[in-house]
Amino acid sequence: MTDPADRLLADLQRAHHEAAALAGHEPLGVRVVERVPDQREYLVAFDGPSFLCLDPELGAERRAHVVREAASASILWERVEEEVDATRLRGLAAAAGRVLAIGMSDDEIGGTLQLVAQRALDLAAWRERPERAVATLTEADVAIQGQEALHRAYGAFVARSEPLVERQDELPGDLVDALRAFEESAGAAGAGRRLADALAEALPACHEQAEQIVSFHLTPLGE
Repeated sequence: MTDPADRLLADLQRAHHEAAALAGHEPLGVRVVERVPDQREYLVAFDGPSFLCLDPELGAERRAHVVREAASASILWERVEEEVDATRLRGLAAAAGRVLAIGMSDDEIGGTLQLVAQRALDLAAWRERPERAVATLTEADVAIQGQEALHRAYGAFVARSEPLVERQDELPGDLVDALRAFEESAGAAGAGRRLADALAEALPACHEQAEQIVSFHLTPLGE
């Protein structure tokens, strides 16, 4: 059985070669897009800017609506990549661990911290898989669900830890510092906002950018 990462690398290399042959010069980058499972298109960027969408057989795509959909999926996936940062997620889990290591007398708050850490690590592991380089709406839904689980866990922590804010002067200094660092890490990792909302806000801009890609396509397009 072919390793997914090996298949992805081979697909990218073939698409790069075919795109260069069609355009007559080297591309800047290639994005693999799966609008539907196991059917890959390839969105290729060149200087200019100009673009080329290759069909699953690595020929130039001629249908504008396919190029538009592939471009929209690719741009939306870039937003997912920006929002779901594995390094920041692992930093959040580490920050939760530091709070727990110092000691948390409230078991329920400690439980929410553990859940935040686990949800952050789960999402980071998803993000770091090599096949995440493929833009797919199916996996975007997986990201939304995973981030929603993190968001809920963080919301539970905030609700449970609210009484600590009122008596933070009574807490050990190292615990206050660790909690502050945890809050900062949560903000950086996006735990306090919903990925679904961020992507919904980005959709109009994604569609606008997709239209620009269609307009700068190297080969003629028909609907």
